[in-house]
Formats: sequence, C-alpha cells, structure tokens
Amino acid sequence: MNFIQQYVNETYGPRASEVYEMPLIQYLVKKTGSVKASSKARGSFANLYALYVLIEDYVDKGFMEKKKYADYEGMMFSDAFKRQRELPFGEKLQNHALNSRCNDEFRKFFTSLGEVPITRNLETKRYWINEKLLKKDELHIAKDVLAIIDRYVELKLENFNTFFDACVQHKENYKTDPATSHDFIVGLLNPMVDARIFEIVSFCLTKFFYDGKTLIVGESKDTLTEVPVTLYKTGRTNANDGGIDFIMKPLGRIFQVTEVLDFKKYFLDIAKVNYFPVTFVVKTELKPEEATERIMEQANILYPDESVRVKYTACFEEIITIPTLKDYLETTIKKDKLGDLLDELILQCKVEYNLE
Repeated sequence: MNFIQQYVNETYGPRASEVYEMPLIQYLVKKTGSVKASSKARGSFANLYALYVLIEDYVDKGFMEKKKYADYEGMMFSDAFKRQRELPFGEKLQNHALNSRCNDEFRKFFTSLGEVPITRNLETKRYWINEKLLKKDELHIAKDVLAIIDRYVELKLENFNTFFDACVQHKENYKTDPATSHDFIVGLLNPMVDARIFEIVSFCLTKFFYDGKTLIVGESKDTLTEVPVTLYKTGRTNANDGGIDFIMKPLGRIFQVTEVLDFKKYFLDIAKVNYFPVTFVVKTELKPEEATERIMEQANILYPDESVRVKYTACFEEIITIPTLKDYLETTIKKDKLGDLLDELILQCKVEYNLE
C-alpha cells in the first residue's frame, strides 16, 4: 500500500476508495512513485509545487468555506513563483510547471476528463487552481492534497538524510572498515535508488575514474601542454540544464543521466544539444553492450528511415551502466581514493540539497 492510499484510508474510512480515485489524487499517486521505487520522473517537485502553492493560496484565503472562488482575482505569478522556491527542494525550480508542464502532463494522464488543474490569465499574470478537481459532492480534498505533498517531501527528506548521514559516517570510519564503505557505495548502485542520489553517486564515481588522466593540448605544436581531465557537474537534478548533467574538460564531453531505455528520451536529449555526441549514464543493471542493443532495436522500429536513425545513433558516444560504475568504484579504491570519493559525495549532497 502506498503512503497516499494509507493516508486516504485513515482519513476517509468507508469513502476512501471514492476519494482515492479522484483524478487529482491519482495524479499525486503517479507523481510520487519515486519515494520507494524507481521512477521515470525525478522528484517531481516542479509540478507538485505548482499545485501546492495555488491550493495553499486557495485554502489560506478561505475559499474552502463560503467565499466564491469564481470572484477571486487570482494569485499573482510573482507570488506563486516565489512561494515555490521557498519550499524544500524548490530553490532552483523554473516557471515551466506553472505555465504549462503540469497541465500538459495532467492532460496526458486524464485525456478524456477535459479538465486541467491550473488556469491562468496571460495579460494579468494571475493563476487559479481548478476548483472542480478539489470537490466531489460534499467531499473537499484541498487540505488533503497539501497534506499528501507535505508527506511526500518528508519522505524524500528522510531518504536524503539517511544517505547523507551514512556518507558522513563512512567518511569517519572508512580507514578502519573500508569493506563496509565499499559495500555501502555498491548498495547505492541499483535501479531502485532515488534519482538524485543515483546522479550524485554516478558523477562522483565517473569523476574519480578519470582522476589522474591527462591530455596534451595546445593551439600549436609549440604550445602543447599536459592538462588534467576533469569532470564537472553542471547543476542540480532539477535544474533546467538543457540535457547536460556533467561536462568534461578539456574535451567538452557531455554526460546525461537517465533512468530509462526509451529511445524517444535519448532522441529528445540529443536534439537538445543539437546532435552533439552524448555519453549516457543509464540506471540499469544491464551491461553497456546489452543496453546499447536494446536502444538500437527500438531505434530500428521507431525510425525506419536510415538517414534519420543514423543521425541520432551516431550521437551515442558511450553508454555507461551500473556494471560500469561498479568497475569505476574498484578502480577508485585501487587508486587509494575512497576517502576522497566520500568527501565528494558529501560535497555534492550539500550542493544538491542546498546545505551549508
């Protein structure tokens, strides 16, 4: 039983199934699946917070009682956007969810419903929640939606705090018990791990795999210089990074982390960077050659035109999967860099979760 169903059962008793099937509750179910299992979505905070701030405004201004919401001038965009960024994990969110993405995704899930959760006036820059989705007969779920999203955030924070505390603990103890620290990192390399944590771990392992490698570069033969190969993380997992998660200097090599083996997803990521070669880090236990084979099988089916297909498949510089990352860990340990790796994990956690 998921945490939403448990909440609805405890709150509504004999009417729980009726509430649970309401479209807005079902949307929350779809968007919060990453709490305990792998999800194609990441934290999903953008769309959830777009709903949250408008429903919070609806509740705070007394529209659950007798005031007519139809007469309300709407929440100002600047206020809604500011409130999103005040919420946990929300400090780097963009405006896309409020403006279109939440509605687009909701419409995709509930095509026949003919309703979307957010309405707006482009001229006045005012926003409203769709009150129809909050009510069914005498039932009103506005406060329930807020409570469910609050609980989702709590669960996400619990997952992170457990991970962060473990990283700190292993940093303190890895010299006396390196095998346990090794097993801890290996345990993070599985398809069920939280998307943010997987991206952090895969970055750190890839960075230290290339640590110590160098290239000879220069503008001419007379100015050649040996420079280190360095991997940089371009932003947080919620950042609007244009499909670039890591970038390697001095090669300018692009890395993109993904959780799926869906060629359409790769197609979009490649188009974002204008057909520049991309190295994909995929959260799968398949070996790289097996993952590549599956991706190419999909490409052959979806894009029978060889010229189009080759244009995209030529952009796959490398596929890195969980077995590759495990090999990177072994290489890092052989370099005697386990302590540095744990330091980097802690640092990236602080950046990702905006910790001092």
